[in-house]
Amino acid sequence: MRRFTNGHGRPGFTLIELLVVMAIIAALAAMTLVFAPKLRDNTAVAANTVQTALQIARAKAAKDGMPRGVRLIVNPGNTHATEIQFIESPYAFVPNQFGPASPQYVQFNYTLDGPGVTGQIVNRSCTVTGVADLSSVDVGTVMVLPTLGTTHRILRRAGGTLTLDSYPDMQLGGQTAWRTYHFGFYAPPRGLLGEPTVQLPRDTGIDLSAGMSIPQGAVGTDYDILFAPNGNLIYTLATQGVGQVFLGVRDPGKPNSLQQGGEQVVVGIKAKGGIGAAPVDWGADRFSFARKSVSGQ
Repeated sequence: MRRFTNGHGRPGFTLIELLVVMAIIAALAAMTLVFAPKLRDNTAVAANTVQTALQIARAKAAKDGMPRGVRLIVNPGNTHATEIQFIESPYAFVPNQFGPASPQYVQFNYTLDGPGVTGQIVNRSCTVTGVADLSSVDVGTVMVLPTLGTTHRILRRAGGTLTLDSYPDMQLGGQTAWRTYHFGFYAPPRGLLGEPTVQLPRDTGIDLSAGMSIPQGAVGTDYDILFAPNGNLIYTLATQGVGQVFLGVRDPGKPNSLQQGGEQVVVGIKAKGGIGAAPVDWGADRFSFARKSVSGQ
């Protein structure tokens, strides 16, 4: 094929080649116009980032045998979180574990309704003995019993007597008195040393306001999600011991409506199950698809 020269003896392009190049450029430009809105909407990427961070935290809890989780760092003045930090909840203290030689122990006592009746439990009590300083053990603190593999949130404390959100009835069987020298209390969560924070994509955030997430967050207050080594959710002031947590991921700069809100995704966390994500259900229950994603239905 004969080529044109540029006056210096070097061959140029034929007209057909130029037309082909121009056609390719035009096609690429058209594709950019079609897909640009989707490329600008990073909500799905943000939801995947949140879901991955939660899965990593839960895996860390299982690997380390200690509570691990994430902190959703909320922007000052609102309830939108755009940054994620990995956190841990170490033992505030672990009392002396020398068995009966140790004066420090936790004891459970059960009272039944009497022989020949029904054998039902009518009263439960939990006491901590021999621990001089229980000032750090306050409402919301979690007590761990490694021997049973259970955790219990403290609802009230009067001296060494604790009222718990749950008792190890199943683990103790028919025992009416049980004592353990192996126990501890989880300290408030803190940032995991050496782990960098994770920034969500531009124009995305976790909307922790009422109706967007369950439970909702507080203005300017970070939102902690913790996992026990067995994968269960642990009570925090943010999650409050609920059965499931739902996090609304969206573009906070857009209206919260079907027509103008853009893509919205809900990341769900089941207290004793999986982690999943699903689009918002614009019907009566915006979390219905997410509920199914974590329940396997």
